[in-house]
Amino acid sequence: MEFKRWRNLGEILPEEVEEFIGSFFEREELLREVEEFAKKEKVPILLPSSAQVLRLIVSLKKPRKVLEIGTGIGYSTLNIYLAHPEAEITTVDSNIKRLKVAEGFFKRAGIPVETVEADGLDFLREALSEGRKYDFIFVDSAKGEYPFFNYKVQALLKPGGLALFDNVLFRGYVAGREHDGRYKRGVKLLKHFLKYIKEYPNFRAYLIGVGDGLLLLENLGYNRR
Repeated sequence: MEFKRWRNLGEILPEEVEEFIGSFFEREELLREVEEFAKKEKVPILLPSSAQVLRLIVSLKKPRKVLEIGTGIGYSTLNIYLAHPEAEITTVDSNIKRLKVAEGFFKRAGIPVETVEADGLDFLREALSEGRKYDFIFVDSAKGEYPFFNYKVQALLKPGGLALFDNVLFRGYVAGREHDGRYKRGVKLLKHFLKYIKEYPNFRAYLIGVGDGLLLLENLGYNRR
C-alpha cells in the first residue's frame, strides 16, 4: 500500500510508534487545529517525534534570531515559537497559498513572525550578501536542494549556532531501504548532502533517527569572529 505522508504516520519509526508519541505529549489547541487542517487538506507536516526534538532543541538553545526555510502551513514555525516565544522568527516559502494559510494561524496566535514569499535558495543567497547571521536555522524544504543549501546555511550560522534539517533519511531509502527508480535522484542527492556536510571545518553534524530523519549541525565557533 502506498504510504500517505499527509496522514502523519511513521516514515522511519513504525506507524504505531509515531502514533504513540503523538498521543504522549500535550499540544496547544492551535497546534491541534493545524494538525486537523493538515489531515483534512492532505498537507504533510512535521511528524510527532521530529516535532518533539525540534521543540527540545529550541527550548534548550533559546535562539534569538531564527530562520526557517519551508514554512508550509506554519506547523513547525508554531512549534519553534511556542518552545521559545522570545525568538525573532523569519520563515520563507515559495508556495503563496500555503504561506497565506500559515499567516492566518500566526495572526490568530498573535505571533510576530516575518513571512517571506521566496525560493529558499534565493533567500539564502540574499541573506549571505547582506551579512545576516542566525542562532538557529530550520530547513524543511525540497530535499534535492539540500546539497546546495549546505554551505550557505553553515555560513549564516553564528558561532555556537545550530541548524536542523528535516527528511534527510527520506523514508529510510537513504539508509538502504528498498525503493523504486523514481526516487533514485533524490536519494543520491541526500547521500551527497550527508557525506559532505561532515567535512566543513569547525562544524559537527549529528544524525538523529526520528521522524523522517533529522540532521543537526553545530557551529563550533573555532577561529571565527
